[in-house]
Amino acid sequence: MIVLNEKVFAEECLQKKSISDKPFYTLSILAKYYYHYFGYRKSKITELLTDFMEKYYPKYDCNKSMWNESIEKISKNAGKYTLFEIDGVWISEAELETIANIHNKVLERLAFTLLCLAKLGNMKNSKNNGWVNNNAKEVFSLARISCSVASRYERLGELHNMSLLEFPKRIDNLSCRVTYINDDSPKKLFITDFRELGYEYRKYCGENYIKCQECGRLFKVNSRHYKYCTLCKSEDSSKDKCIICADCGRAFFVSSKNNTVRRCKVCQCKRNKDRKKVWYEKQKKENV
Repeated sequence: MIVLNEKVFAEECLQKKSISDKPFYTLSILAKYYYHYFGYRKSKITELLTDFMEKYYPKYDCNKSMWNESIEKISKNAGKYTLFEIDGVWISEAELETIANIHNKVLERLAFTLLCLAKLGNMKNSKNNGWVNNNAKEVFSLARISCSVASRYERLGELHNMSLLEFPKRIDNLSCRVTYINDDSPKKLFITDFRELGYEYRKYCGENYIKCQECGRLFKVNSRHYKYCTLCKSEDSSKDKCIICADCGRAFFVSSKNNTVRRCKVCQCKRNKDRKKVWYEKQKKENV
């Protein structure tokens, strides 16, 4: 998961009262947001993050001690990191020409993805010098390239043989440096979303990709009638809903399809034990 404008991301999480599929990453951004924009320090940030998790993350109750420990660490380090507000990354004409000259669609997507990651790294750190430190699995996922682990490194090796990548001297370092960055060339393409970099390149090449009207993610369509990606089309059936426990009054989440649960797990467990106890007592009396 790569977020460009962390301030906007934090505000959307708070507004929508939602946590991404990477809760630790979400908490880290929220902590930086609270620190840099409100001046809150460790104790206040811890309080806010804990409250947010209790209310809006259903799995929090499953392992409170682990999450509380993580929240403590995140809150303590909130001021050590910059809250990035990056609108997007410009790709130049010369860079796109270099990629087009590879004449291999899969390698072109890979080269484009690495270029975007390298330029983002340069924006976050002026001393980055084109290095990409993301692991190969994440890079190929962003590029929408499915292949074996061995094939990943073969493809990276092909770009290296074309002098488009440099590898570090240390063999235990799996980073790579993009050598075809050219910021002096006229700007051509502005990338504001890093979720589907492979699709961004295919869209630039003229393929039929559009943005989902719900989440903004790129997806391929065969008809103009489609407005939503597969994930958002099925979202209503997979969403959790919040209900109030009939016994303790605590809010908890269940599947939106579940219309039978009325109690939280703790109260339901207690109720089951009580009913079982009553049943045993009844059996005793009948057997006397």
